Amino acid sequence: MSILSTRRMIVDIGVEVPMRDGVNLAADVYRPSEEGQWPTLLLRLPYDRSDPLMGSQRLVDPAWLARQGFAVVVQDTRGCGESEGDFNIIYQEVNDGYDTVEWAAAQPWSTGKVGIYGPSYMGITSYQAVASQPPHLCAAVAFIGSTKSLADRPNGDAFELSFYSWFACAMTMGQIAKSDLDPAIKADLQGRLMAQITNPDGLSKTLPVSSIDVISDKSLAPLWHEMLEEPGTREIRGPLMGYEPKIGNVALLHVCGYRDFVADHAFKLASTFPSGERHRFIATPFAHRGPYTGFTGARELPETSSPSGPLGWAPLIAAWFDIHLRGGTGEAYPTAQPWLQGDPVRYYLEGENRWENAKNWPPETTAREWHLASDGDARSSLGNGRILAPGETASQEGADQFTADPMNPFPTCGGPLGIPTQGQEAIQDQRLVDGRDDVLVYTSDVLTEPVKIAGHQQLALQFSSSAPDADICVTLVDVEPEGFAYNVCDGVQRCRYRNGGTTDWLEAGKTQEVTVTLHPTAHVFKPGHRIRVMIAGANFPRFSRNLHTKTVPEFATAEEAVAADHKVHHGPSVHSRLILNQMQI
Repeated sequence: MSILSTRRMIVDIGVEVPMRDGVNLAADVYRPSEEGQWPTLLLRLPYDRSDPLMGSQRLVDPAWLARQGFAVVVQDTRGCGESEGDFNIIYQEVNDGYDTVEWAAAQPWSTGKVGIYGPSYMGITSYQAVASQPPHLCAAVAFIGSTKSLADRPNGDAFELSFYSWFACAMTMGQIAKSDLDPAIKADLQGRLMAQITNPDGLSKTLPVSSIDVISDKSLAPLWHEMLEEPGTREIRGPLMGYEPKIGNVALLHVCGYRDFVADHAFKLASTFPSGERHRFIATPFAHRGPYTGFTGARELPETSSPSGPLGWAPLIAAWFDIHLRGGTGEAYPTAQPWLQGDPVRYYLEGENRWENAKNWPPETTAREWHLASDGDARSSLGNGRILAPGETASQEGADQFTADPMNPFPTCGGPLGIPTQGQEAIQDQRLVDGRDDVLVYTSDVLTEPVKIAGHQQLALQFSSSAPDADICVTLVDVEPEGFAYNVCDGVQRCRYRNGGTTDWLEAGKTQEVTVTLHPTAHVFKPGHRIRVMIAGANFPRFSRNLHTKTVPEFATAEEAVAADHKVHHGPSVHSRLILNQMQI
């Protein structure tokens, strides 16, 4: 049957899909009413498929996809919604993804060619189904999904406090609802969890972080306790995509955001495999919610909402599956064509505010070093911190000091946030925070030539502290001629983990090199603009506070917290430097 020819459909509610261990997962199946077999799409979600509030999480209406001539299976993942079993975040999605793909391929209404798609956790289920390599999985479209365990910390091993605490509370609500606890106990626990969810400020300020009400009970919230495990101490319990990357014969299209806090895994995956017609990658300027809303922050960037306006990713998804599941051309979806033509990496170039294509991610670059210097006090944007152009170095040795107080931490201002309760996300004017005296600010001269960067940028600091542990939080900023301080990308390094261990302590007063890797980006600093770097000791409440002790920060008490004096050293023989991966203009 040709595309768009079906006008009626059959919807089977509550279909049981058996897994290899005897657990049944609940699903709804949408398919055209006409006789025949249909290429089959999967959407596997942990948020209860019957919840009307989760409609936007799906990106595309499964009924609309059925009208395009697909059968669509919308399934509650194990332990969620109406599905049986216990929820074992992410690891369960490898085998369950495999079994669901093979079940779908064997149904009488299926052609045997299966695709999977979805954003966020549904992007995770898509990646892990690909990793499991089921024989009948032909294509996948993954949006803003992690390829590894959520306990993995891609951002300098700092703990994503505000999102993960909210997520753990929300998921525990669902698990308690499915439990066999006494109804009165359930109501009490859910009421306490709702109090946490609706008070994000209080939730983030709880110390120790591990003591947050209800989820501190491991029997109720094992997910939270897995997240709290220290980097390097976790057991990898399965062949997740991020640990054992495999695409095989699956045609993979994935969409990431520069300001998405889980995107680093997917950017690395995109750079692992050669791009081509069966592996395409789209890099957007979004934070985690961007694909749902088109929101880019205090700067509304042109042509960024989606292929067909806000919440209009449907044509791209349908076109990809038309091409790779039924041998079509995708031409019935004209708004999808620019995203499927040209070189296989399509990325948004901020600053120029346009889409470009490349053969691979990241595009070809050359590393250039921009050294830091000052006249003795780089605190705040009113200080005298400078960024020197490549080839220049500081004329004299010096150091800039600031005090980081975990009880008055440097605040989050835009960037990679996941939910509205965390604050304003994405692009935000850093002048809101750069006047504090607990941040070092280094700014270049006004540029006379454009500086075009792509991929990860780094800040290599000659750093010392009065504390055995510290967080170094960095924001790269484009200062526009009228003063707007545009956050391009950011990064963090928790020092105790900087060398891959858990006890890589700083020695009080001793200068050591610490490198902070920033989120991927593609950006042009235009002539007339200035390049700026901000260095702080916190990014709160996005990340948990470093209390500057040897206690694991998520288990430390308020009584243990101490203010720490941090120094950044620079000079002819002590090189603190910004390393920009620059493209040819």
